[in-house]
This record gives sequence, C-alpha cells and structure tokens, in this order.
Amino acid sequence: MRVHWFEFEDQSWFPAPLRVAMTAYLVAAYSITPFPKLWAERLSTVLTPGQLNAIIDLGSGSGGPIRAVASELATLGYPVSITLTDLYPNGRERDFPLGDGANIRYWPDPVDATRVPPTLSGVRTMFASLHHCRPAAVLQILRNAADQRQPICIFEATARKPLAIVLCLLIPLLVLVLTPKVRPLSWFQVVFTYLVPILPLLIFWDGLVSNLRTYHAAELEAFTRTLPPADYRWESGELAIPGNPLKVPYLIGRPLTPAS
Repeated sequence: MRVHWFEFEDQSWFPAPLRVAMTAYLVAAYSITPFPKLWAERLSTVLTPGQLNAIIDLGSGSGGPIRAVASELATLGYPVSITLTDLYPNGRERDFPLGDGANIRYWPDPVDATRVPPTLSGVRTMFASLHHCRPAAVLQILRNAADQRQPICIFEATARKPLAIVLCLLIPLLVLVLTPKVRPLSWFQVVFTYLVPILPLLIFWDGLVSNLRTYHAAELEAFTRTLPPADYRWESGELAIPGNPLKVPYLIGRPLTPAS
C-alpha cells in the first residue's frame, strides 16, 4: 500500500541550505548509476533526431541527473536545450552551455508542475520527483500536459518494493562515500555530512519515504484512463536496471497531432 509520509525537502519551512545540500548530493549519486542512460534512451522516443529539442524539466532541485541525461542524448544524436524549474528554485544554479546551441538554464521563478506556464513550451520531464505528489496533483500534472498538447516523460529511480526499501539502509554510508563527488563542494556540505552528520540522516529518511511513496506502473496507467483528449497517447511500464533485480516505473504521454 502506498503511504505519503512527509519528506523534509517538501516542507516550505525546511532551511534552504539543507535542501540545496541534499539535492546537490543527489546529483553526485546519479553520476554512478545507469539511470541517465536508461532515461535518455526512453526519452529519445519523443524527440526529433538531429535538431535542437526543447525540454522543460519539472521539480528539478539542483538538476538531478539532467546533465548526464543531456550528455547521453547528445551521444544518441538528440541535442537538447533544457530549462530547469522547481517550486523552490535553487539559486546556486546557473546556465551551462552544452555546445552547438544546446544549453541548460534554470528558470528563476517558482513553477508549479500542476500549472506550468504556457510560455514554457517543450517536452516536459520529471526525474525522480513524481512521488512527491499526491494522487490529485499527479492527475493535474498529467491533465495540464495533455491540455497544453505537450509531451511529458516521467521517470522514477525508486520502487515501492521490499528490496528497494531494505536497500535504503545503505543510504547513510553512500552519503559519506559520495559527498566528495559533489560539485561545487561547500564547507556547509562537508560540516553537516561528517562533523555534524545531519545530512546522512535526512537523505536516508527522504530516500526511504520516496520508495514508500512511489507509484507502481499500473497506478500510473490508471491515472491516464480519465484523461482526455482521445488523441493523446500514454505508455507506462518499468525499466530494468542492469545488474539489479529491481525495476523502476515510468510514464510517457505524447499528443498524436502537433499543438496548434
């Protein structure tokens, strides 16, 4: 059964420096996983090869896996221009040119994934963030994309399965090992990881709850059954992780006719 316990990162009162440190750690953690390659391969199915594709990333935090995903897409022949957005914009982020017109930029204003401004046009992505949303918000996120005739690709890195929950016990150790990979690595991050180990505990708790919150692929598919219009196609399933018995859910929606 899915439970929606609280995560620290979701709370409006949560200190911004801690939120930034937690999301910065996640960027480093994604760098050692196969997720960016898996997600890029699936994301490429809604992109146009050989031309610059606009991506609007929702719930970006500190960017998560986006730079690695962009690199994988470029290797596959899909250059992208990415706009990162978040309900709590991360002031540490800046523009990153990727060459040949491709770039990553951070939208400075808060963006609610359930009500994306029409001016932000492009393929919408959510990487490891949909589980933060309650069912009513998930439905509105999907409806908003369909109503605005924008493709949307949702990927999770967690799974509501016993093995995934047990593996969460390794998170504090991983935080200690991977924190030196954080870039830029701040004294704040070092102090609250090693001297006053608040971050390992916070990241453990949010990681555990993320797995307990994650929607199954069948639950994602069920959301789409009530969504018009008829010419918007949905695809849900699970991605196999190489060398790992776990599979993680995804959902892709795309209009069958271009937006007018």
